[in-house]
Amino acid sequence: MPYISKLNNFFAEQEFSIPEIPLLQPADPFLDTAGEDLRRRIFMTNDLGGETLCLRPEFTIPVCLAHLANNNDYGKYAYCGKVFRQRRNGPEEFFQAGMEFIGGNQQAGTLESISSDVDCITNALDALATCGMNKGSIVVGDKAVFEALLIALELPQAWRLRLGRAFGDIQKFENDLQLFESSEHGIQSRDSELHLALEYMNKQAVTDWVVDKMATASLPTIGGRTALDIAERTITKADLAATQLSAKQRKILRAFLSIEVPMANAVEKLCEFSKLMELEMGDAIEIFAQRAKQIDAGIGDQITAIWRANFGRPLDYYTGIGFEIFRDDSPVPVCGGGRYDHLMNLLGAEGEIPAIGFSIWIDRLKGSLQ
Repeated sequence: MPYISKLNNFFAEQEFSIPEIPLLQPADPFLDTAGEDLRRRIFMTNDLGGETLCLRPEFTIPVCLAHLANNNDYGKYAYCGKVFRQRRNGPEEFFQAGMEFIGGNQQAGTLESISSDVDCITNALDALATCGMNKGSIVVGDKAVFEALLIALELPQAWRLRLGRAFGDIQKFENDLQLFESSEHGIQSRDSELHLALEYMNKQAVTDWVVDKMATASLPTIGGRTALDIAERTITKADLAATQLSAKQRKILRAFLSIEVPMANAVEKLCEFSKLMELEMGDAIEIFAQRAKQIDAGIGDQITAIWRANFGRPLDYYTGIGFEIFRDDSPVPVCGGGRYDHLMNLLGAEGEIPAIGFSIWIDRLKGSLQ
């Protein structure tokens, strides 16, 4: 395929490291980070020792693991090769290329993150341009701005975490939001001891209650979860149940998620929104403004840039900016990327290791070469 050689030449010119990523990968890192839903879409097997393996479903996680194994402080990586997973549309094996920027001082929500965010997007557009795609559109979202909104609304941490996980999945978010509108979404307990422990959010008392009930019924741990895990989950549910959003708060959330404007007007719209709703969103607006200005200036006249407030990737490890790039003649993105500062911790890193990257789905570039 001509795209592959063009992209490999582009990566070489940019002096990115290109790690060797084996075709067979341990399955657990993918399942642990992307969830059990992925199990139905990847191709799995076992080695002679019983370890669960899978055909490489994507490159980002293996690249991150290679970065950790080499104890690198900062790395710029590129890749191009075949991946295997089921998609709603398209073949089950296809070529994927991309870049990952891992490490350094670029955490989401900080001024230092702006340059790496912009570099990621411009590198993605430059890579596509080498394949002949000089026109198109890019949709950008920002989870950090959404999380600043949740803080400004003074939501309890349990609901901030829950709504943060739903960000990017419109239906899931709406389902969660409707729980706030129900007076029957709480935990109903007939056990006075548990009821009292939950009322005071006493983790030790809830844990003792769970241990006692499990021992009485001779129950093993459920799905590998300990009594403490079950107690923490129960307390979280109780915390969620104790919260009711006002009509005004629900209105603000829905109004925010309905915003969709050209990137050139995004800062003005966000400032107008926060003023109208009387919200104090801290440094999030300033960081958003500087990034939006640089993105709008750097993408060129042939790319239409849109800020969509509800756009994001509904996985826990995505933290800040997210984006997708489209050809003018197709509703399916040819490239997607974003910031995933939490992924390295999920993969075993001891400290915070910020990261951002993008992937190009090469089979969707058909017709781009001129």
